[in-house]
Amino acid sequence: MSGVQRVPPIPGGGRPGWVVPAVAVMLPCGALGWFLYFVLFRTTPGQDWMVFDTAAQAWFRGDPALLLDGARFTSVLNATHSWLAVPLKFHPWVYPPYTLLLALPFGLLPWWANYAVFQGLSLAGFVAALSLWAPPGRRWVFILGVLGCAATAFTFGSGQNSFLTAGLVTGGIWLMHRRGVAAGVLLGLLAFKPQLAVLVPVARAAAGAWRAMAAAAVTVAVLLAVSLVVPGVAMWQAWLHLLLGGDPAFHNWVNEGRLHGQSVFTCAVVAGVSEHAANLLQLAAMGISALCVFVAFARQSAPPRQLAVLLCGMILAAPHVGNYDAIMLGEAAMLVLVGSGFVPGAGMAALAVAVWCALSFQPPFVITAAAVTPVLVAGLMVGCLARGRQGLLF
Repeated sequence: MSGVQRVPPIPGGGRPGWVVPAVAVMLPCGALGWFLYFVLFRTTPGQDWMVFDTAAQAWFRGDPALLLDGARFTSVLNATHSWLAVPLKFHPWVYPPYTLLLALPFGLLPWWANYAVFQGLSLAGFVAALSLWAPPGRRWVFILGVLGCAATAFTFGSGQNSFLTAGLVTGGIWLMHRRGVAAGVLLGLLAFKPQLAVLVPVARAAAGAWRAMAAAAVTVAVLLAVSLVVPGVAMWQAWLHLLLGGDPAFHNWVNEGRLHGQSVFTCAVVAGVSEHAANLLQLAAMGISALCVFVAFARQSAPPRQLAVLLCGMILAAPHVGNYDAIMLGEAAMLVLVGSGFVPGAGMAALAVAVWCALSFQPPFVITAAAVTPVLVAGLMVGCLARGRQGLLF
């Protein structure tokens, strides 16, 4: 894979005619999204990170069974965070046992400190990864454009780990043909968010990045091996029982969480499609996305195009996607608008702007029109596959 290319000159000189309209649309949409999510989380900031903190504190107290009892887990969470204006509803621990390894180091700090430190460190890592892809002369336009999308506000407000996830894939793909082992370690750590990592092996295999593939496999194996000690084999057995049968409340929570996201499945259900048909559409989206990712990496498209295709594909293929995960769509949109190797025509630019702005009007179960988002994302993904520097000019 070649290095990030310099931005090609704009035909005829000057800036494209779509720049001013794009900025005029994106600024108010981004501001509205930040405002709405500030209002949403003003009384429950960091609620998702409270789940990680509660799990870590349970482990330190010698009460790992708490992680398997959703009702008691939620009660302890609310008691620990009694300052909440409104107690959280059912909020169980649903993550694979090795995910506890992410929570434990931060759990050594008081709540507000570990929330701030985790968000700060993961944001710094994400910005560092973005800087690797930032085009010369447009570095901060690119980075601030990504961070200005509404998904960033949702990540801060909810306390989710989306900066970490996006940083791992952004940095990992950049390193894939430069430092294969380092790339594999970063991409292997995506096991912390396995539903988003489905297409990453496709990209590595299509690119022939076998060192990265091996390093990723070793990284996942190490995570699993460590988790057999902490939190232990018994935790794995109990968690698998819970996942495969177990508590109906657990499965209701997982299904409700899925319907409150913005996956292809969710958008199809909101549009009136049956759940069975929506699951088939989700599988179709996974297959189409895998094909697009394979084509992008196998034919050695410009690296920014490859990354944009992968980011779009990861969101389309994932069976569950939250508003926070969609920060990867904000990144893909900015790669198209200002990234090296792209000189989008008005149509492609409008599509990228639409995807970026759509992040302010989520999720679909609240704003029904948001159910069109996967169509916009699929269009952006396919558009990025177009050969030549000009992209699609529709």
